[in-house]
Formats: sequence, C-alpha cells, structure tokens
Amino acid sequence: MTRPAFSIAAARQAVLPLARWIGIAVAAGMLLAILGPFGSYLNGGPVRLLGYWIGAMLLGLALYGSAYRLVGCKAAPSSRKWWLGLVVAALLASIPEALATRAAAFRLWPELSRIHLPLPLWFAQTATIGLVAMAGIGVIMNRPASKAGDTPAPPPAAMPMVTPLAGDVLALQMEDHYVRVHRPAGSELVLMPLGRAIEAMQVDGLRTHRSWWVAAHAVAAVEGNARAMRLRLSNGVIAPVARTAVIHLKTAGWLVDAKKRVGSRVSA
Repeated sequence: MTRPAFSIAAARQAVLPLARWIGIAVAAGMLLAILGPFGSYLNGGPVRLLGYWIGAMLLGLALYGSAYRLVGCKAAPSSRKWWLGLVVAALLASIPEALATRAAAFRLWPELSRIHLPLPLWFAQTATIGLVAMAGIGVIMNRPASKAGDTPAPPPAAMPMVTPLAGDVLALQMEDHYVRVHRPAGSELVLMPLGRAIEAMQVDGLRTHRSWWVAAHAVAAVEGNARAMRLRLSNGVIAPVARTAVIHLKTAGWLVDAKKRVGSRVSA
C-alpha cells in the first residue's frame, strides 16, 4: 500500500527544521573548539577538541531541545512562568550533559582526571553554556512579528498544493513557514501561511495570538488573567492569548463558556 502524498510531505517538512538545528549545533561545536572556553584550549589536539565539542553540542541539542519543547507545552511563551520554567529545565538538562561531557573529557584527556576537577565546577560551566543557549533561543523564537504583517513571507521556492485541512482540528500554530495542526491524537506540519490555513477551516474559532488560531470547541479551560492569559485545549496543549485578543474572547463568550465546561466536569 502506498502512503498518501500528504503524509510523505509532512514527514519531509518535519525533517527540515531538525537538520537545520543539527547544523547549528555542529557549527557551535566547531566555534567552541576554536575558542577553547574554560581552559579547554590547553588540552591540545584539534581533532579531539572538535570531536569533544561537536559531540557535546549534539548531546545538548537533544537534552536542551527536549526541555525547551516540554516547557512550551506547559506555559505560554514569553510569560513569567515560561521563563522560570526555561531556567529550571536548563539546569535539569545540564545534569546529564555535565556527567556525559566530564566522562568523555577524562577519557580523551586522562591527565584531567589527575587534576581532580570537582563535579560542581564542571556542572557550573556546563549550566552556563546551557542557560545562555536556552535564553538566546527563547529570545529569537519569541521575537515580535515584523511590522509588515502577521503572515510570514512564503519561501522562495514555489509552494506545493496542500491537501485541505480536514478532521478534528483543535488549533493551528505558526512555525516559520509552516503551520502545526494540533489534533486530539497529536500534531502535523503543513507548508502554508497561517492566514491561508485559517481560511480553510470550517469550524468556529478565533486568532488568539499572532501565531495561534484555536477552535471554539477545543477550549477546555482558561488560565491566568487578562495580562497573561492562556487556553488549555482538550488535548492538553497550552495556547497563548495576546492581550489584544482578550476582548475578542470575551465578546465571543469563550471565557464564560470555558468556565461552564470546567464547572460541569467538577459537578459530574
């Protein structure tokens, strides 16, 4: 049985961002091998330095990247809770990163083990790089939209035909030139502007954020206040609400309806 063309395209679209992040991690590892932070330039051996730092960055991509996505599922981006969660997640991810890089360094340079470098110092050095990287990515990924408009510019290549959005769609989330389609059982990436995806929807919904559209039936609870509001969807995903969108949610009756649904579940 042949797989649908849409599934194959979605798989390719999911691989592209991963390949880009791997390239960034390799480039960062090469830069750190040249700079030799925390005295690593004294260890000598450019080949071993490159192998050590590139390996450390790829491991960090897996650990810190997973931590970043986990925090994004639990709190609204750029909120105080989100930044606090990002710091805690970076520190927790630094524990296995420090243990792995310390073991690798002692194996590559046995003379380091004779110096008896304390583990807390190694963890502090690892956490410093991890916190700086996580904070930098957080600022870049949540930078304000350009003044030209909320819809991202299409990529230079011709945009392929996209299968119409169908099924139970809970929310749409803009990710660069892609739209992540959230469904009850998971999500998928579609190559198209967010505005075009919203036009294709056939259910009631609202644009809650410059990068989010949420279906009315998907809202399970409203959390926070008017200054830092977010929506908890029926599949557990957290969708942010811009301050300018709060009035639209009130006008549409979402806030009252969400409280009624929560109350009905409690009484049941």
